[in-house]
Amino acid sequence: MRPLLRLALGGAMTWIASEAMAAELGQHYDSYRDMHTKTQYGSIFFNEGAIRKEDSRKLKRFVAISGDGELNNLPSQQGYCFVFNHYGSPNGSSTPHTYQGKILKWFSDGKHTEQVVKSTYTPASHEWSSDLPDLCVTNIRRVTKVEIAFSSDDDSYFDWSIAFAIK
Repeated sequence: MRPLLRLALGGAMTWIASEAMAAELGQHYDSYRDMHTKTQYGSIFFNEGAIRKEDSRKLKRFVAISGDGELNNLPSQQGYCFVFNHYGSPNGSSTPHTYQGKILKWFSDGKHTEQVVKSTYTPASHEWSSDLPDLCVTNIRRVTKVEIAFSSDDDSYFDWSIAFAIK
């Protein structure tokens, strides 16, 4: 292979690999007020320790996720919950919106399932609002990888795509 072609292919592969690992865990927040006031509307968070919806509503261990793509550093848990900042809608709306998560689960036998979870939220007018839009991934026995595509009817504020391997 010619050196210039090899360099171009190597650069393309490096770019593809870096794009596949773009999502990262960032700042930690342990209160609704901090999470809402210190991040933008539509920001997504991993709720560390929450393994089901009931936990997600009680625990406040929000870890910001920056970017779309593969999350390589989630801890080993029996389930995974994600929440959104719904305070301070840029368009000033207080009307209910629908959000959804399309969840793909890949199993150790190579099969996969697809599930679409929909719910509604109303943009919060108080920074201490605890009624967060959330989505939890449960029933992960024999699951090796999860991919989630989030979206809502509130422009593109809640549009995120993440993936992670189950440890």
